[in-house]
Amino acid sequence: MATVFYVGIDLGTSRTSVATSTGRRLSTLTCVGYPKDIISRKRLNQPYLLGEDALENRLALNMIRPLAEGVVCEDEKALEATGLILRHILRESLPEKTEEDQIYAAIGVPAQASINSKRAIIDITEDFVDKILIVSEPFAVAYSIDCFDETLIVDIGGGTTDLCRMHGSIPEEEDQLTLKVAGNFLDEQLCRAILEKYPHVQLSPQIVRRIKEKYGYVSDVSEPVIVTLREQGIPSEYDLTDILRESCLKLTNPICSAIQKLVGTFDPDFQEKLRNHIIIAGGGSRLKGIDRAVEKSLKPYGGGNAATVQDAEFCGAIGALKMSMEMPEEYWEKI
Repeated sequence: MATVFYVGIDLGTSRTSVATSTGRRLSTLTCVGYPKDIISRKRLNQPYLLGEDALENRLALNMIRPLAEGVVCEDEKALEATGLILRHILRESLPEKTEEDQIYAAIGVPAQASINSKRAIIDITEDFVDKILIVSEPFAVAYSIDCFDETLIVDIGGGTTDLCRMHGSIPEEEDQLTLKVAGNFLDEQLCRAILEKYPHVQLSPQIVRRIKEKYGYVSDVSEPVIVTLREQGIPSEYDLTDILRESCLKLTNPICSAIQKLVGTFDPDFQEKLRNHIIIAGGGSRLKGIDRAVEKSLKPYGGGNAATVQDAEFCGAIGALKMSMEMPEEYWEKI
């Protein structure tokens, strides 16, 4: 007898995460690398590498990040790469699946992803997913933590920050905002600021990302952030304390403005509940002090309360999984 496997997938700009009805969780970098030439093809002995393997061998590869802008890039190579990533993560997370078994997948995408992007995901997965549900990433987060009444979800990813007001029913268009200001934007700002102060240091996207993830903060005070960097291969210590905070504020200020907009345009009888129940998710939720920065921005509105999710990496995937398992069969048929 065929088995139905339910899966929830958070298709992210930087990472793609999956949670399955068998209890498995898996996460991978959202990137694919193709050998540059005959030498790299011979050495790697594979037509492509995925995720961490691709990143480790990136000097020999042409790297593709198919969701670099927060939505599915629609050129042929990017679509192929997206399919490879999704097929790989499903194969790795469901090793027991047979040809007769079926996969029902709920896939989280940015809140205002275009119709074309949603169509592209359906087309990409039609060969290895039997039924599919496309959901907004902040809605998946809300589903994960069972927050449906007067809650504002702020999902800070790599390519986009998605905001969504929950009010006891499926959010409408005016309840959702997508900003291009997110993790990748912060990486660019941080890299530019470091090079302005220390123009000869050697940086790579990976070095900048590690600095951000380990030390990033927006609180009023912080311990000194002293980082070892290199000039012409020679290591030395550099003070990045002020650079980090100023760069991170360039991320959080627009997000706080978007939060103020969604609070200020909500039904006035429920604005107090909304601003006192703000949930911050995604990789950006790990920035130290971001919850307090959001609360501070709401003082003119009467104050607020913000909290970060406990499992930033899998929260969206878990919500999508719950949704897929609870969705009535007849609704799947309509997808």
